[in-house]
Amino acid sequence: MTTRARRGTFALLAVVCGVFWAVFTGLTPWPSVALLYGLEPLPDDSPERAEEVCVLDDWDISESSGLAVSLRYPGCIWTHNDSGDTSRLFLVDKTGKTRAVITVLQEATDWEDMCCFEFEGRTWLLIGDTGDNSATRGASRPHCSLLLLPEPEIKLQPAGQAPVQLSRPVHYHYQFRYSEGRPDCESLAVDVENRQALLLTKGAPGSAGLFRLPLPFERSRSVGQASLLCQVPIPWATGMDISTSGKRLAIVNPISGVLFERQPDQTWCDAVRQQGSVITLPLRRQGETVCFETEQTLLVGSEGRWQKLWRIHLAEKTQN
Repeated sequence: MTTRARRGTFALLAVVCGVFWAVFTGLTPWPSVALLYGLEPLPDDSPERAEEVCVLDDWDISESSGLAVSLRYPGCIWTHNDSGDTSRLFLVDKTGKTRAVITVLQEATDWEDMCCFEFEGRTWLLIGDTGDNSATRGASRPHCSLLLLPEPEIKLQPAGQAPVQLSRPVHYHYQFRYSEGRPDCESLAVDVENRQALLLTKGAPGSAGLFRLPLPFERSRSVGQASLLCQVPIPWATGMDISTSGKRLAIVNPISGVLFERQPDQTWCDAVRQQGSVITLPLRRQGETVCFETEQTLLVGSEGRWQKLWRIHLAEKTQN
């Protein structure tokens, strides 16, 4: 059995054991997964509670892989499918109804995550075309890339009517490679305060890396390079987000999640080297997505059709 196959088998065992732990004990499975990897469990002392928001009621949203709260349209979120779909974004309200579908005029290889953020006076969407399970990006498949476009102006129709259908070009298609290897990556966040996009690779503890690309992206015909900042001991991350304040970082995997808080004098590497707080999540079928709704609440979801969107209420922010 190859090293990669052994890792895959062990990862599956960890996930299965974690799920059984949750079902039969009612406790977060994250510590059990951590123990399976020989890690020190994170303290599970956060009083989160989960609240069902809606079910994504759209047949075309078959593998929701990215999630971002809209800054233009209150009460709405953006999402997109994983690989296998065309390059389109769905604007969904919190009743689960799709209000608009935006076709992005750039071919999709494997979209994995997205962000909505304000930068230099404009509101932007950033899409991470970064999936690479087969480690072939930049070889037999196109380089990993980030797609930047303004959050589009849409004249939304009243609820209950057919979604608005639009197409929009990208403002910039930024292709890049990693400074180390060809990792798979499903997690993207924007740190506006420090003018950077962050990418967290998906792997076992000790092999997951936090990479950086500076904002604004350097306009060049060449392929850029994402720089490794540090290793992160979070296994199999499928999504992350940074709060609007720039002080909180949430990372999730298919089972659970961790919340880190950054003090004014810290970098994100400083923050993630400290023990975070476990985010207790409801059991989800192939849990995938996360975004901050407010400083005190997260939205999380799953791949697959008719999936629930959950709101997670977090502990109060630490006073700096």
